[in-house]
Formats: sequence, structure tokens, C-alpha cells
Amino acid sequence: MAFFQWRRFNFFELLKETDNGTLDRSFKDVTINCSSSGRGYLILGDNLGLVHLFDRQYQRESFKAYNVNTSHVLQLKQSSFLGTVGEDDPGINPVIKIWNLEKKDIHGCPVCVHLVRALPGNRPVPVTAFTIDEQMHLMAAGFADGSIVLYRGDLSRERHSKQKFLQAGTSLISGLCLRTTQKMSHLYVATLSTVVMYTIVSKDKEQFSKLDTVGCSPGCFAFADSKQGQHFMIARNDAVYCYTVEGRGPCYAFEGEKLDLHWFRGYLIIVSKIAGKGDADSDKTTVTIFDVNNKFIAFTAPIAKAYRVISEWGSLLVLTKDKNIHQLMEKDLHTKLDILFKKNLYDVAIRVAKSQQYDIEGLMEIFKLYGDHLYAKGNHSGAMEQYLKTIGRLEPSYVIKKFLDAQRIHQLTAYLQELHKQGLASEDHTTLLLNCYTKLRDTDRLNQFLNTKDQRSEFDVETAIRVCRQAGYFEQALRLAEDRGKHEWHLKILLEDLSDYRQALEYIQKLPPDLAKVNLQEYGNVLVEELPDETTKLLLDLCCSKSHNNEVCDPEEFLLLFINRNEKLVEFLENVLQVHPNSNSSLHFALLEQYLLMWTKNTANTELEKKITLLLQNSSVLGAADRALFLCQTHKFRPGILFIFEKTKLYGELLHFYANENNFESVISTCRRFGQQEPSLWVRALTLSTSNDKVTTECLAEILASIEKLKLLPALRVIEMLGRSPNATLGLARDYLIRTLQSDQSNISEDERLIQQYRQETEAVREKIKDIKTSALVFQGSKCNVCNQPLELPSVHFLCLHSFHQHCFDSYADNENECPACHTENKRILDIVRAQEQSKDLHEAFHGQLEKADDPFTVLADYFGRGVFNSLPSWETAISGHQGVRTDLSSVSWGPQNAGPGFEAKLRKSEGKSCANLTGFTNEGRVRLQENASVRPTRIDVTEGRLRNAEVIGAVERAASNNAATTTSEARHRLQEGTNAKNFLTTPVEIPRQTVVTQSAASVPNYVGAVKAVVASGSSDFSTSLRKSSNLSLRKAYGNQANAEPENPFKENTYDESKNPFADEQSSNPFGDDEDDYNDSLNPFAE
Repeated sequence: MAFFQWRRFNFFELLKETDNGTLDRSFKDVTINCSSSGRGYLILGDNLGLVHLFDRQYQRESFKAYNVNTSHVLQLKQSSFLGTVGEDDPGINPVIKIWNLEKKDIHGCPVCVHLVRALPGNRPVPVTAFTIDEQMHLMAAGFADGSIVLYRGDLSRERHSKQKFLQAGTSLISGLCLRTTQKMSHLYVATLSTVVMYTIVSKDKEQFSKLDTVGCSPGCFAFADSKQGQHFMIARNDAVYCYTVEGRGPCYAFEGEKLDLHWFRGYLIIVSKIAGKGDADSDKTTVTIFDVNNKFIAFTAPIAKAYRVISEWGSLLVLTKDKNIHQLMEKDLHTKLDILFKKNLYDVAIRVAKSQQYDIEGLMEIFKLYGDHLYAKGNHSGAMEQYLKTIGRLEPSYVIKKFLDAQRIHQLTAYLQELHKQGLASEDHTTLLLNCYTKLRDTDRLNQFLNTKDQRSEFDVETAIRVCRQAGYFEQALRLAEDRGKHEWHLKILLEDLSDYRQALEYIQKLPPDLAKVNLQEYGNVLVEELPDETTKLLLDLCCSKSHNNEVCDPEEFLLLFINRNEKLVEFLENVLQVHPNSNSSLHFALLEQYLLMWTKNTANTELEKKITLLLQNSSVLGAADRALFLCQTHKFRPGILFIFEKTKLYGELLHFYANENNFESVISTCRRFGQQEPSLWVRALTLSTSNDKVTTECLAEILASIEKLKLLPALRVIEMLGRSPNATLGLARDYLIRTLQSDQSNISEDERLIQQYRQETEAVREKIKDIKTSALVFQGSKCNVCNQPLELPSVHFLCLHSFHQHCFDSYADNENECPACHTENKRILDIVRAQEQSKDLHEAFHGQLEKADDPFTVLADYFGRGVFNSLPSWETAISGHQGVRTDLSSVSWGPQNAGPGFEAKLRKSEGKSCANLTGFTNEGRVRLQENASVRPTRIDVTEGRLRNAEVIGAVERAASNNAATTTSEARHRLQEGTNAKNFLTTPVEIPRQTVVTQSAASVPNYVGAVKAVVASGSSDFSTSLRKSSNLSLRKAYGNQANAEPENPFKENTYDESKNPFADEQSSNPFGDDEDDYNDSLNPFAE
């Protein structure tokens, strides 16, 4: 295409003489030989050897580069190095210098970092072309004789560089350009007649290639670096030619004589002469800016005497021969687009926007405007092409509304297809596209769309299936549902559209168990109706077979499928329960209900009755017997009702059931079978019999006999009930009363006999107790009850007449205060008493039993026997009172009150009074301190008279101190043993008993208290205790017994009323001690 056919636009603004004459003033009498730009400077070289640097405000900075002339300047774009070529002496070959503009010498001039003669020797051949690699490792100079010198080395330092001659031809070198890649460098050479290229692959090897046989004038070359690639351009009068490393490239037919060629931001700038006839036209030039990629002219204007174009400061600078600078400023993109929009050149606007990396939103807006423009012109296909480019940015409904007309359905189909291809389609778009296919009857494209495997083209499968079904494309819908795994839709098409039930069932069989279960729950009703046998078999396979990865479905979820097929439901349940007998009870009840429904239609079916009975025996059914009973009662299945009553032990309900049938023989039979387990059945049978006129006298007689035998009801109650019976005769009641009265008389006689017997036994026991209290107790055991060896001192004696070695007792006894031999029996008795104690607090239970009992007096007597009306001290207190005590004969006050139950507790209490500040056993130090060194030598000649005298005095002493007793600690025993280790008392010890029964002893029947007596080596003198008790009176000791008391039932006038558990007031102290001098803080039983 010739350039005159290209569209012309004015995308640049021309600013004339932007230097305001600065250049003219600076070079008034000087010739500008060369120019370059970069790093913010416009650089010019003149014929005086100066180099001038102009900044953006055209402030000049100059330095002397050569003595004679500056012929070439080249500013590198990526560094601050400036290369120059000039002459220091006339007639001598040129000199190449490299300057560092960032480094200054003492005069403020740039520093020359590299200097080299253009040619070795002094051949005065002028340099016509000059280029430097941006990496500062290669440099080339072309000469008028057609020779080229290639320089290698670090050009940024003052080092010797290697030179190599390259001969491109014999004609003048008009242009050089070096471009370096990662692996190699390329040197483009343009002469007046040829274009060649040297590929520099190593230090000393260059590959020569000839690109073209035409050349260009000096300065008419440029290097274009664009998105389309790198091109070396030369300008000739007929065209502009492009070359790459592969060879010749594109050609642009721009005719005319070219003066300069420049590349700037994708634009090709050409300075050309305007053809004229006279000399006046020789200075007329035109500057044209071509957008070679978008094929239009961005600017053209005549500029007189223009000869050179350079770019800097983001604009183009045009140098003229009259030493002026004109600036070309590119307009912004929006301005350019507005120009194109006004001319409706949307295609050009799109190319321009893309070339200048316009944002995607702006491009979409241009596409939309272009589409609207084409749509308005009636070019619907072209408009759709533009709308397709807006997918993803423009709302699809904007486009769809324009093409809903049936005449534009093809364009709409294309748009919808692209929406699906990019994965941006919704359900509505899928529906619309499929409707387009179905209206066009384009089965091929429909199948292609449905069978697509591109993930970007995904669509809503369910919508597609729905549209195909509505349009009658059942085959496509079925295939799509199968391919995409839409099992529900697949079955829906087979069953609802194609009515292919067998294929649907076969399809379900191929599904995994979980999916098969879901689909059977949805469509199982239809399949059971149409294919009952096959469907039932499939359900059994899912519920009973473990072939599906050991997954078994729950049969209960399928019960509703057989709502109209009861016989298949029974078959299904029977097979399931046969394989899984421990299944959920709901399955058993479902089968039971079906059995009962079948039984109601044919009650003579004995086989079915057996099945029902066998099913009722299942534990799952019996676990919910109320539900099973309800079903049996609802269907009036008598065997099941009777079976459930018996299994659930609802014997009373069973009696009612028989009574309602007037079947009193079965009532009696039931009472006989279960009367031992539940005797009250006879009472209920009597109640039912007396309210029914169908009962026979024989039945009533048997019922009365059983009640009488088991003593279930009082006679009066029985007579009252018989009085309400219409069939009970007077003779029946008379016989019952006679038998009852005779039995009561016999019981009375037996009770009287027992009362007399118990009185005699009680009197014997009391005599024995009295004998124990009034007679002395002699410890005359000669052997240890543990090791059965003769006793040796020290020894331990208990009131139960058991004796032990001290060491045997310590190793054998669990409790030092109890006799090991009697421990087991005493514990058993105490457990019984504690149980009675606990039962006394069951007030609610007592009143409940009293209200429910037929004979309240029996319950009352039972609680009397438990001691519910006795106010007793805690047994823990009583037990702690009967503790064994180690004692010394010399310190024990032997008196009658020391024997019997409670003796140990009295000793503890006495110990508390005598040792107010001591707890437990007194250690040896305390004993010595209390005795105050008053211990006398132990006497071994203690006579029986002296012992009895000590007993009397001890009784007086204990009576005076309210039964107080002292306990001799082990420390005192050891002290006495140390006083006279050889003297031991070996005669038997007698312990007289007190005749008065203490409160503790009366409160603890049949319990013998134990006191441990450690027989020491001797006893202290009894005169000490005689002197202590000489001031006490026997009358004071026994004064509490002087008052006469009412005669008690046992004919003992000495009964102490304080022991009466029914007395209104009783002492809080269980030992009956009211002494004011007692320290309650020492009482371990005090509250």
C-alpha cells in the first residue's frame, strides 16, 4: 500500500522555534557538524572542535573536545558515556574519544575515559559512520573508503582496545548500527550501494552476510525496536527497506528524496525534500510521521530547511539549517481516540489503543461503541463480532436484548456459544442457547454442545436436560444425564418420558448403594407397582447382601415403597429378618402389623397364627410390649393378647381379660399358675368374682380358700366383698367365718403359750444378769487364746474371760480396745442394731406401709420391735464406751460398779476427770510429774482381805465421783516394772460386779463390755487409795438408789426410771452422770 493511500491524522502538535533563538545565537558563525541526544541533553558538535550540551531550558554547557573539528557525537541511552569523533591536527587521521559526562575535571569539563586513533598510522581518511554498543564492549567506525574498524575491549576505561579491519566494499560507509543479544552481536552496515551484516560470535570471528544490493545516503538509516521485532531500516527515494538477522524484511513505499530517517515510539519519522523546479524549492522539506503498524500517517507538515530529527524529553526535535529547533509533541491517547470516534474510525481506534497498552476496560468500551455503530448501520454480523470481544466485561443482557428477534437468532446463538465457552453462562443463558438450537432444529450443533468436554465451556447440566425434555429431545437429555452422572434426571426421563421401567431398574442396579438407595426412595413406588418381583429382589439385595463394599442399606427406609403391595412387603420383611434377626424393632412391628391384617381377613389360618405367635416371642417385640399389645387388641388377636399379658407379667390384666369373657375357670387357672409369684391375684380374682353374676360357687370357694390359706385379707373385708356378690351364699360365708375364727383361736392360744415361754426365758436371763452383776468375775485363764501357750506377764485380759500375751495381742488384734476372739460376733450384733437404727428414720416408708397394709397393727408391731419408739444414744458412743484398758493392780479401784456393760466407757469418763489435760494414753513423763515422785515400792504380799477392802473403798470412791475411773498408762506400768522387776502378782484377779444396772448396760442388751487389765509386776500400796477415799460416805455413793420406783412388768422394784426410753425427759449423758465438776470439753461423746 502506498503511503498516499493511508489515512492522515494530526496526532502531533508542532511547536516552532522552541529554543527562542538560542541555537542561532550560539552558532552564529559556527557550523553544526553533528547531533545526538540522550540523558536529558541535546548534544551538538561544531567545526571548532567543541561539544555543546543543551538541557530542556536550552541552557548550554560546552567543552573543547578536539583542536580542529568534531565530526560525530553519539550519546548512549543507557549510560552517561558520550562518544565523539574528530580531528586534533589537520591532515591526520581522526581520533575517537569516550567521555564520562558524570565525571568532571578541575575545569568542570567531562573526563575522557578512552582515546583511540580511528586508524593505525596517519592515513587521513574521514569517518563517515560511527556506532557504540550500549554495553561498552564493541565500537565500530566506518570510513569514506569503505573500510570498517571494529574495536573490542572495555571502552569505559583507559585501556588498549583491539582493532580489526572489516572491508565491506569500496563505497562510502553511510550507516552503522550495533545490537547485542545474550550470545552474539550484530553489526549492520549500510553503504551507498549495499547492506551487509557481521555476526560477531567470538573475539576474533565474524560472520559476513550480505542483506541487499542497494544502499542509502549518509544519515538515511535507523534502527527500529518494536513489538514486531528489531529492524535495521534504510531510506531510498523509492521506499524504506527493513532488514533483520534473518534477511530482508518488510518494505514501505514512501517515495521522495529522504534527508533523514528516525524511529520514535513505534513511529517512523522521515524528513524529505519537496520536489520543485527552482533553487527556491531546494530548501523546502517535509516532516512526516508514519504509524507503520496501524497503517496511517500520524502527522505531516512542511518545515523549511529541516535536515535532522532527534528525540528527547518525550518529544521530537527537528533541527533546521537556519539553526532553529522545532518541537513535535504527541497528543495524549484520549485526544487521539476522540478524533477517531468523531470520524467513526473505531477499527483504527482499537489498533491505536492496543498499540499504546490501553487498559482492558477502555478497550471493552471501544468494542461496545464499535458494535453499537455497526448495529445501527444494520451490520449485525459485524456488530456481533465486536460484542463477542466484550464478553466478561459487558453485561450479556445488553447484547441479548438486541438479538432476540427471530431473524437474528444465528448471531444470538454465536454469542451464547461464546458465553458458554468462556464459562460465563448462567442457567438462563443455557436455556436460551438450547432453545435456539431446538428452534433451528440444528441437531448436530446441539449434540456437539451437549458432548463438549472443554471445562471452560461448562454449562448448567440440569437446565440443559430440562430444555431438551421440553423440546422433545429425550435421547439427548438421557445421554447428557448419563454422561454427567445426573442419575435422578436419567431415571426421571426413563420413567416419566419414556416409561421404560425395566431399563430404569437396571440402571439403578448399576449405581453404588448410597445412590441406589436415594433413587429407590424417590422412584421405588412406581417400580414396585410396575415390576414388583424385580424391585423387591433389588431391595433385598441392597438390604441383605454385603457385596457392595460391605455397605448394607437400612430396610426401614424402604417400607413406604410397598404401600400398595402388602404381600411384597411381607416377603421383603420376612427375608430381611431372616438374614438380620436382630434388626430394628420397627421392622418386626411392621411385619406383625401385616400379619395381623392378613389374619383379620382369614382368621382360620393356623399357619399365620403360628407366625404371629412366633414373632411375638422376639425380644425386639417384647421390648415394646405395649405397642405389640395395642396391635393385637386393635385386630382382636386373642392369642397374642394372652401371650403378651403373661410375658410382661400383667397377670391382673389377664384376669380382667378372662373375667370380661366370663371365663372364671381361666381366672382360677391363672391364679393357680402365678399366685405364688403374686399372691394379690387371689384378691383381685375375688374382686372380679364378686362383681360378676356368672361366677360359680365352686370358683368362689376356691378363691376364699386360697385367701384364707395365704392370709391375704382380713375376714371382715372378705365378708364385705362377699356381701356384694350376687352368687355368694350364706353357707359359703358361714363356713369361711367358722374356719377363720377357729384359726384365730388357735393363734391366740399359741401366742399365749409363747408369751409364757418368753417370760420364763426372760426371767432366767435376768437372773443370769443379776448373778453377773453381783458376783465376782475371776480371771483364771491359764493359756493365751491366740498361741494356746501358758500365760506370761505382761498379759491382757478381757471381761469376756479371754486372755492374751501382750505380744500376741499386739500382733493379732485389729483394735487394741476389742477382744480379738469376740470381735466377729460383736460386729455382727452391732450391724443388726445399726440396721434397726437406720430403719427408725424411714418415716415416709412407715406411714406408707401403714396406709397400704391390710392389718396396720402388724406393721406397727414390727416397728415397735425395731425400737422405733426408743430414744437411744448412738451406738458409736456405746461402742466407744466399751473399750479395753490396760491397767495395773495397784492403781485399779476394784468395785462392783466396774463390771458389766458400759464398764469401759465409765473408765474413759473417769480418766477424763482425773486427767483433765491429757488425751489418750498418758506418757511416762506426765505420769511421773503427776505422781510427784510419790511412787512407792510395790508390795507382793497382797492378801484377799486387803483386796476386798480395796473393792469397798473403790466403790465408795467411784460412787462419790459418779462412776469415774482412771486408766493407768503403759508408762506407769513400765515405771512400776522398773521399781521392782522381780515382784509380779500371780494370783487370780477377782472383779466384783455392781448390782445396779447402769444406763449404758441397759441400753445395750446382750453386749458384754471388755476391759483390758495388764497385770504389772506389783501394785502400789493400797493405803494411798484408802486415805483418798476415807472422807467419802457409802450413803452418798448409793443414795441414788434409795427412792422407791413403781413396779415394772418384770417385778423388779429397783428399776431405774432414767433408763426408760419412753420417759419424757432423759439425761443427755448416756452414763447418767450429773456431777457439776465434770469437764464437758474432755467428753469425747459430747455434742
